[in-house]
Order: sequence, then C-alpha cells, then structure tokens
Amino acid sequence: MICKSNNSGKNIPIAVTGIGMICPLGITAPKSWENMLQGRSGIRRITKFDACECATRIGGQLPEEYFVLEKKKTSKRMFKQTVQTTRIIRLCSHEAFKDSNIALDKIDPNRCGVIIGTSGSSVRGPHDKGGHGAERFKIIREMINALPAWISLDYGFKGPNFTLSAACASGSYAIAKACDLIKRKELDIAIAGGVDTLLTKNNTMRGNFMKVLSEKNDEPEKAMRPFDRKRDGWVISDGGCAVVLESYEHAIKRNARVYAWVVGHAMSSECYSLYSPVPYGEGMVQTIEMALADANISRQRIGYANANGTSTVVNDFCETMAIKKVFGKHAYNMFVSSQKSMLGHMVGGSSAIEFAITALILKTQKIPPTINYEFPDPKCDLNYVPNKMVDVNDLEVAINNSFGFGGHNCVIVMTR
Repeated sequence: MICKSNNSGKNIPIAVTGIGMICPLGITAPKSWENMLQGRSGIRRITKFDACECATRIGGQLPEEYFVLEKKKTSKRMFKQTVQTTRIIRLCSHEAFKDSNIALDKIDPNRCGVIIGTSGSSVRGPHDKGGHGAERFKIIREMINALPAWISLDYGFKGPNFTLSAACASGSYAIAKACDLIKRKELDIAIAGGVDTLLTKNNTMRGNFMKVLSEKNDEPEKAMRPFDRKRDGWVISDGGCAVVLESYEHAIKRNARVYAWVVGHAMSSECYSLYSPVPYGEGMVQTIEMALADANISRQRIGYANANGTSTVVNDFCETMAIKKVFGKHAYNMFVSSQKSMLGHMVGGSSAIEFAITALILKTQKIPPTINYEFPDPKCDLNYVPNKMVDVNDLEVAINNSFGFGGHNCVIVMTR
C-alpha cells in the first residue's frame, strides 16, 4: 500500500519554524546539534537498570540534566498523571513552540493541532512508577493519546490532536500527517514529533533474542557504526523531538524564521516481514520515488539523504542499494549520513529527530558525520560523511528516510 500526501495544496511548501529536542546528547536542540556536529557519542554503559543478565549492556540514556529539567518543569500532580514519554515530548514541544516565536494571542486555536508518533511499547516502562498516589491516575497516565492531549491543553489548541504508531517511522508519520492537515487547509499550525523510552531490561533482552542489538560492550561509544563493515546491530536509546509546522501563508505573513520547507512525502507498507525489509531495498526504492514525485523534484536536485542507518547488516545494505537504484550515478555525488551512529535508536523518537536535523542541515549548510566509520564495506560504498562534519554551501534539497519494523516506510522531501 502506498500513500502520497493529499493533493490539495500540492506543491505549496510547509514551513518548519520551531525545533525542540531531548536525547542522549542534550536536553535542548542547540546543545544536541552542537554535540552532533562535533561527532560525539551519547552511548554509555547502562546505569538505568541492572543489565548484567543482558548480552547488550550499553544504551543511550538521557543526560542527568534532563531529570533536573523534568522536576523543575513538572508539577507533582502532573508527574503522577503522566509517564516519562509524555513529559519528554511535552518539554520538547515547549522548546519548539518558544523557538518558533509564535504569539499565542495572534493565532486561531481552532486551526492548531498536535500529532505525535510513538511505538507505544514505552507507555508502561517499569522504571516509571510515578510515585505515591500515581496508581489512581493509571488510566490517564497510560493512554497513548495522552501525549498530544497534554500539549493541546498546554496551548489551548482545539484542532485535531492524536497519536500515530508506526515503529521506527512513527515520528515521520506524525510529521507527514501534520503536513497533510495543513495542506488540506484544516490547520495553520501543528506541533508534531515523536518520542520513546524503550531502554528497559525487558526490551534489551528481547532485542538480544532477535539478534538486532550490538554487543560491543567494551567500547560503548563505538557500538553504533552504520554502513561500517564491522557493524553488528543497534543500541536502544531514550528521547524525543517536536517541531512546529506552519502553512506557507501563515509563516510568510508573520515573517517567520524558517529552518526548511517540506515539499512532499510518501508512506508505504512493504507487506513483506515484520522485522526485515524487502530484499535489495525494493520497498525503500518505491517510497523514495513516490516522495520525489509528490514533491515534483528531479533526482539530480537531491544533495543529501538523512539515512535510516540502523547499523544492522541487512538494513544498511538495503538502504544503500535503494539510494543507488533511485539516484543512479548521482548517488555518488550525494552526502548520506546517520545520526543513529551518535544517538543510538530512539525508535519513535529517531525519525522525528532526523527530520529536525535535516532541517538544521539545510538551514546551516553543515552536515553532521556518521561516526565510527572505520572499515569500509564494499557493498556500502556511498559518501557517508565519515567521522567528521562537512561544510557545504549549495545544498538546496534533501530527503529524510525512515524505514520501520512492520514495513512502515516514510520519506520526506525538504528544501532550503
């Protein structure tokens, strides 16, 4: 099944005007971005729980500063009424909305919405009990739709607000659907994003059982190595990201600072496997081609691909093959990189962060590296921006790839 963006308002771009981020490399978007440009890793030995029984004992934990921020910005009552995924995406949304510089008294709340993506499996994290008295709020704490609901309550938004779940592509799906609502002129403004807190003992053991996680415990910072010949899987991380999206007219009218423009997207179901992509990336190829068609942009104009880049043998090979099949010889002129090399895999949060990073790349003309690229794989032979960020000055168009468990694919096309 393939789904392009709604044809209403086709070729009218959507503005990205605010970014908020919490991840293993920082509790704000600027700090996280700075650390990514420096090629720093957020992967460490797990202290969140006793991982001695796990084959993988490393992960991407939130910085200690996060818990200080959470306590400062969350009342005791709200702490009892929310799970950590809700608190993370709420704080990300606050940063993003402030970053957008939108005046609440100048907007129509009926034309503002919130769409959040999450895998959903982090709702009942065993580390997140909520403290004394939280049990009586169990229903509202664990409602998966509580994530956007709290954000709507914070700002008085009365437009559509809902949660999407599409595994690793959840954040991208949420952003894409928010763009659709704006294109259909149902919304002027949307807060969209993704979040997950899947770093638990149970999830780690399950990942080890499926043989998808890295076991490079002796060198945590070098465990995530997308496209490298010695890659052996990913590590689980916690985090989230929210962005503010605005209609072209609304952003231009208020003279907004715009990070990037969303000009098209496509979503697809590979209908092949719950955990493995279609061989040789054929499903990925189809999604990329549909996104480019939706954006009405030629292949030769794409200068950067923000890769799904999970550091697994099969997925990285398939994604490389897909890029080469779509772009042909031009693929070797493109930059391709994966922030998961530094952040680990935040599942529902990853694709939202990667979308935001793509917007920052277009705005700043700086591309963060794929770190730990030490042993070239002859089957993965593109320019992965190895180990050191690069400055560019003519990058105009980029794509953001998200390919999730269950065959959930989403590709978003963005311009400077």
